[in-house]
Amino acid sequence: MTPSDFADSLRAYCGWSRASVTSYVRSPERNKLVGGAVDSRHLIALAADVSYHPNVAPRLATAKRQALKLGMTLIREDDHDHLQAR
Repeated sequence: MTPSDFADSLRAYCGWSRASVTSYVRSPERNKLVGGAVDSRHLIALAADVSYHPNVAPRLATAKRQALKLGMTLIREDDHDHLQAR
């Protein structure tokens, strides 16, 4: 998946889920500051974090299926979901 393909999938996922992107492409400095992995896909525009409006987050299984349909993997973290290219 190219960064452009990922951006299209991310836009589709956010439209479907009404999510907002909270972190997307990061510089190495920003990635280090937020505790990102050294090989984070955020560094190459193939990962993003999203959050949902209160009380409208999709169920985990449903969100994972939708992400998979769009060519992404979804990881639910404490206060957001992490999406990355498969």
